[in-house]
Amino acid sequence: MSFVISNKHRIHYHLSGERGPWLILYPPFILDNEAWDMSGYVQLLERDFRLMLIDPLGQGRSDSPEDPSCYTMESRVQNVLNVMQEVQMDYAHFFGVGLGGQVGFQMAVDAPNKVRSLITAAAHPYPRLDEIKTLEEGLDQLRSGNIEIYLQQWRSEEHLSLEQQDQILKGNPISHSIGLEACCRWKGVADHLESINISSLHFTCTSEPSFLSVREAGRRLRYGRYVILPKIVYSHGLWSTETIVEPMLEFIRKLRN
Repeated sequence: MSFVISNKHRIHYHLSGERGPWLILYPPFILDNEAWDMSGYVQLLERDFRLMLIDPLGQGRSDSPEDPSCYTMESRVQNVLNVMQEVQMDYAHFFGVGLGGQVGFQMAVDAPNKVRSLITAAAHPYPRLDEIKTLEEGLDQLRSGNIEIYLQQWRSEEHLSLEQQDQILKGNPISHSIGLEACCRWKGVADHLESINISSLHFTCTSEPSFLSVREAGRRLRYGRYVILPKIVYSHGLWSTETIVEPMLEFIRKLRN
């Protein structure tokens, strides 16, 4: 196992692939980096990229401190940068889902020279005001230690393997609640969108609550575009590779030509 000490805490990461440009895979809230392998992303992407898969703080094998200051988007970006430094990675393409997408947007503002391109799913660069009421319900469940009830309400059990559910249930509900609250309270980077000069691709679906926000962001970003999927299909907690990988590869290939 590979770890980096970042902000006095251990961040777990895994490398895969032996050639091609670097691609960072950052998972959504509560999942660990093994979801990328379980859902088939690693098998498809390691042919063309050197992959770095990160366990976000509070998730997977990374440490789970109960200090809210550790879970800000700025702190999460610094964790990514410290892992990049450890493996001698100058810059990389970045693909994040949910929480991972938020980190990607923040990274595009805080460390643009480290991001070759930004790809997101289920994420936008605005405060999550329209989702706060629903997210607050999830926060209450995690604060009271009811991770199982949280998974049931969010219907996550339909998208996760039994192994993933068992792993999540072993996690620290306090650190999970702190991490989720940081996602909810993130101020976003809306004021910086016009100044982001990174090519970006953003996946969304009309049935997704944040559809309008993703579409607006794709239009405002100078080098941004968005892809509207017909529906969302899940595999081990992530959006299915069948809907994501091919347009993502095409997008990156065009950047390299």
